[in-house]
Amino acid sequence: MSPVRFVPLLAVFIVAPSWSAPPLASRPPTVIHDAGGVPLAPYFEPFADDTDEGAPEPVRQPPAQPLPPQLFPVVSARGGPGRLLQNPMPSKLPGGPGQPIFIVGDDAASVDWLQRNADALHRMGAQGIAASVRSPEDFLRLRGLVDLHMTPMSPDALLEAAGIHVWPVLIGADGTISQ
Repeated sequence: MSPVRFVPLLAVFIVAPSWSAPPLASRPPTVIHDAGGVPLAPYFEPFADDTDEGAPEPVRQPPAQPLPPQLFPVVSARGGPGRLLQNPMPSKLPGGPGQPIFIVGDDAASVDWLQRNADALHRMGAQGIAASVRSPEDFLRLRGLVDLHMTPMSPDALLEAAGIHVWPVLIGADGTISQ
């Protein structure tokens, strides 16, 4: 085949698909499987064909969301207020959390410890776990004592990993545990 005949033939093969099928953006997507979750339609909007302005907007149903769990009361099955024992081998969380974390409850010892150490905790950027709180009001009162970020949650997994069963404690960024 001579090069002169090849060029027009190549042009026909390149242009032909645009004659035979509408562009992908103008066709609605085909649902292969829908397991619920987050709709993907918003991610395809930038690729939509603007020529079909008269088409009705599909009705979007928000995905079914489970109700949030009740946060209060926060309790611990593995720990409680108390003092760390003086071990010849100090406790340490293997690997460390990478950021200082303190664990407190709404008991008197924790409130006292939190007020005494608030400045040091603030300077090191420590995040807190409110390990034992009966109600949202008790949590807000505890958090209102100091200007530190705290989350109400059970510390059981963290206490078990650290090998301790008491609070108030500070777990340093490197995993060292102190009271």
